[in-house]
Order: sequence, then structure tokens, then C-alpha cells
Amino acid sequence: MNQFPNDDKDLVNFLRQHRPQVPPAAANLEQQILQQVQASSVQSRRQRSPFWLVPPMIAAGLLATVVIHRSLVPAQPSAAELASLETFIENNWQGTLSEHTESYVWHFTNFSND
Repeated sequence: MNQFPNDDKDLVNFLRQHRPQVPPAAANLEQQILQQVQASSVQSRRQRSPFWLVPPMIAAGLLATVVIHRSLVPAQPSAAELASLETFIENNWQGTLSEHTESYVWHFTNFSND
């Protein structure tokens, strides 16, 4: 144990001289404490009902709904993105029509063994 500095010895002596007497312990104090602990644990078990689960379940359901809704519904593109997409489609569509329709010959031949 640590030794107190000399400055505190006067204080320690004063506190020792003027300390109150410790009251005697009750003979059945331990039994009283154990009875109170058992009574409080029984009451806490009785007070717990399934109704305390309702608010967290509602909150979890709302959170799940929001998360699922956000993951299933795609974000709306901006006007600039739509214009860029439209330009891209027009350029590619016109390019595919002009290149392929003129360069390929479309005909059907009938092969028969007459």
C-alpha cells in the first residue's frame, strides 16, 4: 500500500479520531437482501411482455420498406442525361440504317429440285 506524504498525516489522524461508529449488522441482513433480489427478478420477468417488441418491429419494417423501395426503383435521369442518351441513340440508329441497308443485298432464292 502507498504511504501517504507527511502533509496528510494530520488529516488522517483527525479522520480516525472523529470517524463515526459502524452500526451493527442485522442478523438476517443477508436473507433480506436475497429476498429483495428474488422479488425484483420475478417482477422484472412479469413486466416483460411481448408488446415491447412491437415498436422495434414497426421501425424495422419501415426501414426495410424504404431500403427495398430505393433498391427496386431506379433513379430518374436528369434532362442532360436524357438529351445525351437521345443523341447517342439517334447517331447510332442512323449509322446502322445507312451502312447496312445499302451495302447488303436482300433477296430470297428458291432452291428446288424440279
